[in-house]
Amino acid sequence: MPKQNRKRRHETIASDIEYEIDAPKNKFRPFDEEAQAEEEQLNKILFGGASSFLKSLEEAEQEVGASCSNVDSGVGEDTSDSDSKERTPAWFDDDDDGIEVGQALEAQGRKLPSGGVNSRKNKYSSLLKHKFTAAMGTPSWASLDKRKTPDSDSEDEILRSCGFIRKKTEGQLASGLLEFKKVKDLNSETYSEGPFINAAEFHPSSRVALVAGHSGVATLYAVDGRRNNKLHSVLFQNFPIFCAKFILNGNEAILGSRVNHIFSYDLMSAKSTRIPLPPGLTRFKKFVTSPDSKFIAGAGKWGEVHILTAASKERVATLKQNNEVTALTYNPRGNLLYGHSDCGEVTIWDVNMNKVIHKFTDEGCLQGTTLSISSSNQFLAAGSAQGVVNLYNVDDVLSSKVPKPRKTIMNLTTSITDLKFNSSSEILALSSVDIQNSVKLFHVGSGTVFSNFPPFDAKLGHVNVVNFSPNGGYVAFGNKKSTVSLYTLKHFKGY
Repeated sequence: MPKQNRKRRHETIASDIEYEIDAPKNKFRPFDEEAQAEEEQLNKILFGGASSFLKSLEEAEQEVGASCSNVDSGVGEDTSDSDSKERTPAWFDDDDDGIEVGQALEAQGRKLPSGGVNSRKNKYSSLLKHKFTAAMGTPSWASLDKRKTPDSDSEDEILRSCGFIRKKTEGQLASGLLEFKKVKDLNSETYSEGPFINAAEFHPSSRVALVAGHSGVATLYAVDGRRNNKLHSVLFQNFPIFCAKFILNGNEAILGSRVNHIFSYDLMSAKSTRIPLPPGLTRFKKFVTSPDSKFIAGAGKWGEVHILTAASKERVATLKQNNEVTALTYNPRGNLLYGHSDCGEVTIWDVNMNKVIHKFTDEGCLQGTTLSISSSNQFLAAGSAQGVVNLYNVDDVLSSKVPKPRKTIMNLTTSITDLKFNSSSEILALSSVDIQNSVKLFHVGSGTVFSNFPPFDAKLGHVNVVNFSPNGGYVAFGNKKSTVSLYTLKHFKGY
């Protein structure tokens, strides 16, 4: 059988039917010289003429401004007068007011159940309003019962009801889920610095990053997240790079290894210089620079810490602790130096006086591996070979020999390889090289890790080093297969 046509047929409306629909009211009066003269005379009687009226209006504005400047917070004030005022519609269409339901239905050729709001004598605008309210509810900005508050009747409320998303105000980083994006690998042009990537350093002022590793190759890249073009590359023969840092405001880079000399690379002239280490210092695998880039502190043998000047690379002091130094970090002011050890004890030196001022025991730590202090000088993170990271308040570690951690982070199960705070001290990155994708980003404020990082499809590999860009917009992860993965963090703007 042929398929029946199920289209609804509408009866045609006879053209000779006339509807008594009220004509729109004339909103504008034609120009009439006599009417205009009467209006001007009335204004003169009421307001004293145009000039007098403008003068009185200016005086009223001044009085309102003076009264507003003295308004207090509102606590204890009587606001019953303002609250009693009802809100009125901002606009009213006279044309809609005269159309009844019956007239509209006949014009549209439709039928509705009779009675209630569908009554043919009811206003058609009331019917439409009832249907919209039943389906969508009354928007908060359109409610006549709502009292006016500083946040009400705002443009944001209207935009949200029309499908727009309210723009978030910048503030503190939220916990739970992190907004990030994987971009092109930082060293994608070469992948020649590995296999072990031991340094991924961001320049303090320019959008440039230094990548170095076991191959002895150090490369500078332009950081943009799209191309990450290679700027310059240097090969240091028989010199596997274990550590690299920018000094002197980013004009120079220092590269250390397991041999008795270091290399200095001048970024302005693109020249490298071989510098022998001071007597007694046979390696420079672990070192940190002071916040002002004037000094370099390197871990030596038998618990020694050697302080070199960044300008001449000469040794100016030697510090000592009881056990092997496993990690070093300066505080943001640069007057204190923290050193972790292979027995779980942390030593604090005053570098101005070159002496130990305090020691404390890292809770539950059998062998320390890493240290990091926040730029706010509020938090100190200590990592161990057991995969535990203790987060301390700096005031607690300076005042107690057995401080209680503010938070113990146990999300990783193998030895902690690297710890880094971002520039705002809101994120602590922790990594372990022993297991693939063994990385966590910890939200310091809430004491929880971001549950969506790393993502399930991440290919970070065995992460050996992690670092943030100066403003926290980028985070880099260097692994032991010549790759430096790069991510952007949406909350932090810029480089």
